[in-house]
Order: sequence, then C-alpha cells, then structure tokens
Amino acid sequence: LLFVHGAGGNGEIWDAQASAFHGKHAVFRLDLPGHGGSDGRGEDRISDYAEWVRLAAERLFGSKPFVLVGHSMGGAITLELSLTPPNGLKGIVLVGSGAKLAVTRAIFQMLSENPEAFFESLDRFAFSSAASRALRDRILRLTRQCPPALIFDDFKACDRFDIRNRLHEITLPALVLCGEEDQLTPLKYSRHLHENLSGSSLVTIPQAGHMVMAEQPDLLNHAIESFLGTLKL
Repeated sequence: LLFVHGAGGNGEIWDAQASAFHGKHAVFRLDLPGHGGSDGRGEDRISDYAEWVRLAAERLFGSKPFVLVGHSMGGAITLELSLTPPNGLKGIVLVGSGAKLAVTRAIFQMLSENPEAFFESLDRFAFSSAASRALRDRILRLTRQCPPALIFDDFKACDRFDIRNRLHEITLPALVLCGEEDQLTPLKYSRHLHENLSGSSLVTIPQAGHMVMAEQPDLLNHAIESFLGTLKL
C-alpha cells in the first residue's frame, strides 16, 4: 500500500492506517517534495507530483503489485498517474477527492495575506461536527508544519487539475471513499468519480468530514481491506 497525502499535509495523516495494516500489508507513506521529511520545493502542477510518485513507486516496488491510496490532492495525483499506470499498480483508492478540484480565491488570498485565517478556516470546514478538539488540533499542527507558500502552490496545482473528460481512460479497479460531511470535496465529487470510473465502488463514511482517515479510521480501514480482497494480486 502506497499512501499519498493531500495539500499541505504529510505522511503522518495516515498514522491510523499504518498502524491498522501493520503486519498485514507493506505500508509506505510518502512525503511529497517539500512536505514532511522530503527535500524540495513542492510543485504547482498535479502532473509533476504524479511523475515524482511514479519514480518513488518504481524504486520501492519495481514491477511488484501495489495499490495507491490518495487523499484530496493525493487523489488527484493518483488519478493522473492512473492514466498511464506504472508497472505493478493493481488498484486505486480515492479518499475525499475529485476529477476537478477548483479552489476558491479566498484560499489563495488568505495564504498570501493572512495564513492564520487559512488555518482557522480549516478548523471550521475540514472536519465533521463529531470530530474532537484533540483530533482537530493534531491535524492542524500537522498542516502548520508546511510553509504557507508551499500550501499555496499545492492549491494552485489542485485548481489547475481537471480530468473529467478523461476518466473513461482509467480502467484500474477503484474504491472511492468520502466522508458524508465533507465540505471541501463534497460527496457529489465522489459520486461523479464513481459514475465515470468503470468498475469502481463507492463507500460513504458517516460522521466524517474531509479528514475521514483520521475521523473514522476503523470504517475507512475496513473499506480498504474489503477492496483489497477483490483484487487479483
């Protein structure tokens, strides 16, 4: 399992998945360039991130079978990579993502002029009403590790991304996951993916927002495990 985080994140967002799948599957959590422990300046195009992930997958797996799991921007990267999949990629999991990820101008303005307002907006919109204060604070601490200028470029990459007219080219088995209370990539985005990706399945997670992997890890992990059981590896 190769996990790819979203804009402004790092591999720590997948802590609950790494713990749950330990001993069952080989788990790798990427830090994209400039994020977490990775050097570099980041990218402002999804296609550039996708090529970075392709190289990482080739070095990690060669032609051995693997499944790519991407959240939000990581889901866009996963979709981009799936158009010309690397050897060994047997399935994809798209978590709180979409085929088009338009970003409101207010996000760019906050990141340029008042980053603290951006982090406050995440607290309001990235979680379900059921998310605890401790969970919110942990995710926000993780996001604050990323420089605002790098987050700005991540969102620029998201805003440029649109492969709605190419989804039919993706033939890999796909699991589409979304929190029912996701305000950042609403459920309609995941439904569109499911309706346009042949052979996909859609699972919605109750009492979860955009950070579904941390808000309802058991439900998300069970959905991934069930999906893995359907693959011919």
